[in-house]
Amino acid sequence: MKNYFILSLFFLIFFSGEAVSSSPVKEQAKIYREEGYRLQKVGDLEGALSYYLKAVQIDPLNKEAYNDLGVVYEAMGDLDKAEQMYLKAIEIDSDYLPPYANLGFLYEKKNHLLKAIFYWKERYNRGKKGEYWTETAYKHLLKLGVDPKLEEERRERRRRLIRLQQAKVHFNLGFKALGKGLYKKAEEEFKTVIDLNPEDEMLLEDAKRYYEILRSW
Repeated sequence: MKNYFILSLFFLIFFSGEAVSSSPVKEQAKIYREEGYRLQKVGDLEGALSYYLKAVQIDPLNKEAYNDLGVVYEAMGDLDKAEQMYLKAIEIDSDYLPPYANLGFLYEKKNHLLKAIFYWKERYNRGKKGEYWTETAYKHLLKLGVDPKLEEERRERRRRLIRLQQAKVHFNLGFKALGKGLYKKAEEEFKTVIDLNPEDEMLLEDAKRYYEILRSW
């Protein structure tokens, strides 16, 4: 029992120490990144680069520092390296939004327009309505000949059409089941029509009427 207690205490100390030690590492990475940003603002790109590299060296999951590296590499004219850094930031956290816009800009610069459209769309779709970068993404998409709002309207029309087609299929199945005396099956089919809520008022009202009749039996 005593040995078990000592072993448990060892694991508690070991893992607590590990958690504490990881915090100073992240704090140091933050300090490196802040110094890199300071140097970047005054135009010392080489100095900024060295500090951002230090940040990712000790904190390999530092998505912000990878994005910063991309910005610096791009400013230094190394577009391929910049691309790698932006993609790495997204690989670490796909919900981190800055590299999507940066890749949009980068691919426009490289004249890779399909890729630019893809990343601007990602930035637009992932952003909040009315937010500056969401609107920026929208403007760039328009410039590239894509209107995501119209695309969404077309997708919604397609979804409504599919719902209507599905509703008609289920209504016919319900009507056939009713004719065969399969009342439970008919009730389920008419309920499915109601749940689909098709943009055909007559079809929907008929489904509701049959459903209510069958429920009352």
